[in-house]
Amino acid sequence: MSLKEDKIAVFVKYTSAVALMLYFLQGVIYPTSFIIAKISLAVYMAVGIFCLAEILMSRTRLHLIYVAIAFLIANLAYYGFSDTPASMFYNIDPQGPIKHTAFVFITLLVFFYLSKKGKVDKKLLLILYSFFFVIGIINFYSLSPFSPRHTNAVNNSGYIFVNILPFLFLLKRKYVSAILLVLSGIFAVMSLKRGAMIILVAFLIYYVLAHLKDSKLSAIQKISIITVAVIACGAVAMQMYNGNELIQGRVAQTLSGNTSGRDVIYSQLWDNWKNSDSAVNMLFGYGYSYTPIVTCGRYAHNDWLELLTNMGLFGIGLYLLFFVETAVTAASCEQSSTERRIIVSVIIVMLIKSVFSMGYDDQGNVPLMLLLGYVAGQKELKINTMAK
Repeated sequence: MSLKEDKIAVFVKYTSAVALMLYFLQGVIYPTSFIIAKISLAVYMAVGIFCLAEILMSRTRLHLIYVAIAFLIANLAYYGFSDTPASMFYNIDPQGPIKHTAFVFITLLVFFYLSKKGKVDKKLLLILYSFFFVIGIINFYSLSPFSPRHTNAVNNSGYIFVNILPFLFLLKRKYVSAILLVLSGIFAVMSLKRGAMIILVAFLIYYVLAHLKDSKLSAIQKISIITVAVIACGAVAMQMYNGNELIQGRVAQTLSGNTSGRDVIYSQLWDNWKNSDSAVNMLFGYGYSYTPIVTCGRYAHNDWLELLTNMGLFGIGLYLLFFVETAVTAASCEQSSTERRIIVSVIIVMLIKSVFSMGYDDQGNVPLMLLLGYVAGQKELKINTMAK
């Protein structure tokens, strides 16, 4: 890499990191949607466009990056050419979803570019992890006058803690990693977000199995550890359940079939697509952010039904291909490597979120895409190094 390229990469590194952190500090040190957030997002997007151009000109051997770019461009095209926006009928932000989608996938491209240039290391990633963890605590307890005030039992900030779980594989000291996992788990449970709890359980299973695979213990010893861990987790869960009426109420609602209206939303969207008289709508959808028109002002909270309605089978296919290529990238990494475990855990979190919440148009996925971009860039760097 030439001296000029090195200086540009360093500039991109610090500019993107500062812009990213400034943007996520809205609601913490300054009000949401303040001018600082708009400027930092604009700077971050400009850097992202530069990285996109650099990636396309220099090319890459990873199909994952091309699929991500295709998915981003498809969403931008649908947004630009779709008429009858939902905002004409309902009081919703028409630019929110596309802004978040661009933010999420631009993050993947920025950190892929930096990583393949050798400008992202574990130190930077752990700094960002610490940053997001602190932001999560501040928003969870509304410690800042600008933090969202949670007036009901459910605390949306709980998702922040499960979104950063894959970072734990970067920590060398396993006991520190375990402590942070426990703390994140407590926040996730206290948030009463059912999707966050499912992600926590799935990640916990993978985390334990991954670390047991590294150990030289016998099969009986590993089974014993798993049994003890299950009993301990069950005991802690029961203690939290018995001591918290809000958790008891949330569990009771779930068992009684209360899905916060998701069952109605899902059936409305599925029936609308299935009963369409137009093959074009079934293949390519009804247009960007069309779901609120079908559901009377509500988004799907399910990526697959959101895409099926907005972009049809075409959108579903692109999104599915993105997950497939992510899994292929994970499979190409060495077994038991940190990189492989990071990608697998990213897939776990993103896949569950895509079913029970929002994913591709949720800026909460930025930490996950950041890690994915880092690992993909490291793989590209190794390939380029070996080719020389």
